[in-house]
Amino acid sequence: MEEIRRLISEGVTVELKAKGYSMNPFIMHLRDELVLGPWEDKEICKGAVVLVKDRRGCYLVHRIIERNGDEITLMGDGNIGLKEKADIKEIIGILKAIKRKGRTYNTADSKVWRLYSTLWTWLTPLRRWPLGLWRRLNPQQPLQ
Repeated sequence: MEEIRRLISEGVTVELKAKGYSMNPFIMHLRDELVLGPWEDKEICKGAVVLVKDRRGCYLVHRIIERNGDEITLMGDGNIGLKEKADIKEIIGILKAIKRKGRTYNTADSKVWRLYSTLWTWLTPLRRWPLGLWRRLNPQQPLQ
């Protein structure tokens, strides 16, 4: 991860295969590739998806749900209540695009991505039901 941090800090974008289920239904385990790149302070706001090292020392890609000065609160789209805290200096990169099934979706310019992100963030108190349906239709395989 430190090599990825170095590359992004030099202005390079990197691609990582998504692993884990915490960002379902928007980012799928082992299907999607994440294009991460450098960020500016103004981009670190509610709704942004970032690769970060949280206060427990875990690396994760989650959505910012709150920013208070240099502290951010994050939550995965597939979570209904689990939140993480991190310092802004621990942000490694910001999500620039998602590669899925041979197509690239630019998250910064996509009105559809922003609409989905806004609606999903707004639905946080009610996520339990759509996530339950999603998981029944898309069973999760154990992580290895």
